[in-house]
Amino acid sequence: MMTETGMKDWRIGRWVAISAGLAVLVAAPVAYWAYQSTEERVEGESAEPPSDVVDPEPFRVPELTFVEADGSEAMLERLRERGGEQWPPDAQVPPVTAASFPDDLAEVDVQTRKEVFFRILTPIVLAENARLREAREFVAEVGERHEALEGAARERLEGLAAHYRVDLDDDGAIEELLRRLDEIPADMAVAQAANESGWGTSRFTRQANNLFGEWTWTQEEGLVPERRGEGETHRIRVFPSLQRSVRSYYFTLNVGHAYDELRDLRARMRDEGGELDGEALSAGLTAYSERGEAYVEEVRSMIRFNELQRLNGLRLEDVERQPTELAQAEAEADGE
Repeated sequence: MMTETGMKDWRIGRWVAISAGLAVLVAAPVAYWAYQSTEERVEGESAEPPSDVVDPEPFRVPELTFVEADGSEAMLERLRERGGEQWPPDAQVPPVTAASFPDDLAEVDVQTRKEVFFRILTPIVLAENARLREAREFVAEVGERHEALEGAARERLEGLAAHYRVDLDDDGAIEELLRRLDEIPADMAVAQAANESGWGTSRFTRQANNLFGEWTWTQEEGLVPERRGEGETHRIRVFPSLQRSVRSYYFTLNVGHAYDELRDLRARMRDEGGELDGEALSAGLTAYSERGEAYVEEVRSMIRFNELQRLNGLRLEDVERQPTELAQAEAEADGE
């Protein structure tokens, strides 16, 4: 890959290699979602980060910088200016992204399209994993003594349990909460987003920031699918930003009944002490599409072809050095 000044970066070249066989993988059918969130988009709301990506407690949301540009070429230039020429980075990814993909993303060459896609989506995925990781660490810290918790710690734990549909009075509640409150490997998340959105060029993504074809039955302003069957009433859900779409996807996989197998597989990976592997974990996605195993193989092929396993070793810049609130409070108390 060459920058506008002529600088070459072989890593970009490997990530954005063009293949005739890729066309089959890019065809992105709409996924059937077994669980649907009921979050509503406010009429006239615009994608103005960070206000649309800040959740109330109990989550800590890593701060991202959202850039704007008129067109894909200009967007890529802005992303390189703020995030560096090298892509992917060696370890830490600058927290620089965009609220939406450029309107002309389908019109630029494949190399530009894929680099813009990776640079915008990767920080979002890493940020969502970071917020889940911090909350999971909190639950793991307080889990054994949760019945005795008071004050802000108790309120936060109850908020997380309510969010993930776990009753703290049930036996094994903390174990179930930890099973749901966990990350989605970056390689799998990015591969699915690329597959479902046609690398950010689908109508649903361009008009609704909907990366994963998520349906809704409550948004009157949602997009009507062009091939919706007679008598069907669902629409394509509209999101104020790409980050909201990613967050909804994470929540669906972590709560939806159709993804129990995925969560079981992820829990076994955790128990065995290994890193989460998207290519292996994608075995739990058979319910995501009516194509079942064929869909799983599509996701795996995209991971392998684009070498997306590299993403699993990346972290969002500065986020990893922030301790959990509980650990910080305990450290301050020890110092008194």
